[in-house]
Amino acid sequence: MVNQKSSILRLGISSKLFIAFWLVLFISVFISYLVTIQFRHAPNQEVATPEHLTLLNQYTKKLANKKQIKLSAIQSNFFRKHKQHLIVKKIANNKIMTLRNRGWSTVKEYLRSNTLNNPVTIDFVFTKVTSSAPIMINSQKFQIFVADEIQRKRIVGWVNQLPLAIRMILLLTLSFICCWWLSKSFSGPLIAIQKASKKLGEGKLTTRISKFDLRSDEFGALARSFNQMAEQLEDNISAHQRLLGDVSHELRSPLTRLQLAIALAEKNIGNSVEQQKHLTRCETEVDRLDEMIADVLTLARLEHSHNAFTAEKIDLHNLMKQVVADCQYFASSKDVTITFDNSVRCTLMGDSKLLVSAISNIVNNAIKYSPTKQSIEVILTKEISQVVLSVTDHGPGVPTETLDKLFTPFFRVAESRERSSGGTGLGLAIAQQAVCLHQGTIRAENLVTGGLKVTIKLPLHTTKTCR
Repeated sequence: MVNQKSSILRLGISSKLFIAFWLVLFISVFISYLVTIQFRHAPNQEVATPEHLTLLNQYTKKLANKKQIKLSAIQSNFFRKHKQHLIVKKIANNKIMTLRNRGWSTVKEYLRSNTLNNPVTIDFVFTKVTSSAPIMINSQKFQIFVADEIQRKRIVGWVNQLPLAIRMILLLTLSFICCWWLSKSFSGPLIAIQKASKKLGEGKLTTRISKFDLRSDEFGALARSFNQMAEQLEDNISAHQRLLGDVSHELRSPLTRLQLAIALAEKNIGNSVEQQKHLTRCETEVDRLDEMIADVLTLARLEHSHNAFTAEKIDLHNLMKQVVADCQYFASSKDVTITFDNSVRCTLMGDSKLLVSAISNIVNNAIKYSPTKQSIEVILTKEISQVVLSVTDHGPGVPTETLDKLFTPFFRVAESRERSSGGTGLGLAIAQQAVCLHQGTIRAENLVTGGLKVTIKLPLHTTKTCR
């Protein structure tokens, strides 16, 4: 029961903001009203205006001691002739008569509560009113006043004419609409982000905030940041799912061949020659599985472990000589020569193991697809704030439309770079991750003369890892 009451009394962010805005508005209006009362302009009596006084003298002489005079007709004629208002006050009951009632409430209240026996001009800010001496009209005692046209703004005059209750209702209605709109403008993005976060947590990775991301304020920036996070999360999970599918597919082929070789070896028990051939095949497939699993683990470690990067001072010239020497053993089996331009010497901060892995994968990849009796050029140059390493082979190259996919795990180009060429299809992906951890870039391009050139650019001073 207590929980039900607390849930009923619990207010949402829209209601809280609305109440807060409304309270602040009412307090502000109340304070403004108090200040306005303190500084409100009181009607000021001054010497009668000569023009008004001349008109009053003329009309008092015409109206004095006359009987059966229609006051409304006199007021109308006076306004048409002089473009000014004639106000009449019946002294017996202090009744104020004006040709037009709109906007004269302040003037009428003042004239009703004040006795003006002598001609004076009262300054009301929005108009000036001049009084006459009391006269007899229709055998009754009256006093007439001349007033200028009201100079008050229309909207202010219209509001002032409304009764107090109507003005209060109008104020409440306008403040309600403004505060509700303001609270919705604040709470709307928060509620949208909360709902989107819930959907994203439920696994709906395509969830985006499309209604508020175009706003130029902080809520718009927050919505865009959320969309960017959701997009990155969707890409990462999709990449992981794709990688898992690729790994499953790649493991299936060697496992199938391994099972077939084992079955054939069991079938040829007693035939040592055939049995040894199939056992050798089993050993080859096991080696391939081991290599693939090792590459997958290396790639996963580079992608997800921030501790994989250990910065140390590296002599890149000596490191390149070591990598080229190691790769030359594999190149010699294909009668391929690796040439290394070792004229540039430089040092940088990085992880030597990761750099050796990245460069070795690129050079070995060039060796695999380089024709026999050809050479591979490895060139190291130094620029202002970075070093540039290029590896160029003279193989068939790759189709231009697949250049951007070369660093995707398990990607192979048909015909020239198929599975029969060896490898797991992870070498270039591992190289890209290693270069990325050094805040560098890696790209591949086809040469006009034929062959593929892979270029690595590394900053001389690595301060942090990239993601």
